Amino acid sequence: MTDLHTSPRETAEREVEAELGQSVALQAETARGSERRSVLGSLAAAPPWVGALVGIVLIVAIWQVVAVTLFSVTGSVPPPGQVLVQLVTDLSDLVYWRAIGATAGSAAWGFLWGNLIAFALAFAVLLVPWFEGLSTQLAVVCSCIPLTAIAPIVTLMSPAGGRTTSIFLAALSVIFTTVIGTLLGLRAASETQLDVITAYGGSRWTQLVKVRLIAALPSILAALKLAAPAAFLGAVLGEYFLIGVDQGLGILLLAAQATAASVKLWALALISGGIAGIAYFVIGRISRLVTPWSAGDSRAGEGF
Repeated sequence: MTDLHTSPRETAEREVEAELGQSVALQAETARGSERRSVLGSLAAAPPWVGALVGIVLIVAIWQVVAVTLFSVTGSVPPPGQVLVQLVTDLSDLVYWRAIGATAGSAAWGFLWGNLIAFALAFAVLLVPWFEGLSTQLAVVCSCIPLTAIAPIVTLMSPAGGRTTSIFLAALSVIFTTVIGTLLGLRAASETQLDVITAYGGSRWTQLVKVRLIAALPSILAALKLAAPAAFLGAVLGEYFLIGVDQGLGILLLAAQATAASVKLWALALISGGIAGIAYFVIGRISRLVTPWSAGDSRAGEGF
């Protein structure tokens, strides 16, 4: 209520001041909202590696907190600083580089053989359409077989001193992903383009080379991008069952586990995960070069 001793002029001035205050407050709130939107827009427009870096920093921070609180007594989760020091020490030893080379070699052979089998299963569907059910079922079986259950059988069937088990598990780890990715890619071909090839007298082979393979490339490369780290991790797991072999990251992991060397175990785990990530990154870059029209693969290739 207006004071009885207040003149109309003073009342008007107060009303004007109140309106000005509200206007200034509204402008300030609008400016803050614009600033927030600008910050969010800048984050959205930032390169993908910025998001990856932020994620790594958060993971390391959580790791540090967990290590010094929940596992400070047992030491089963060492602080990241200790693991980093151990990692640098390990990578300065040629033994570890020989182990990395041995495991990477097994993974490469498994990646090659597994994808050859997967491509054979997928492309057979084009020649014999009714084979699709059997092809996908075989791929699912390869994916569902427990690797730790079949590895001892493969070890018994393979000669001592060889890396058959490691290669076999690496191959088994990639078949499902590549079969499904290839089948999805082959189905992505335009029916109109296939009809044009047929109208001009083209064969199924011409359709495959001119249309289907080009349409399938993004899906095939996306599958290979996932299969590469899977092959490496399968090779590491296979080395747990090797007989007469003394080189490999899996063998070093076994030795560290036997001596309860938790820091060394974590360092070896980081090495294995890092190499798997590098394999993913390399295939992603190749995918960007080979299929520049595929925006999804391009963004995925920039994720590191």
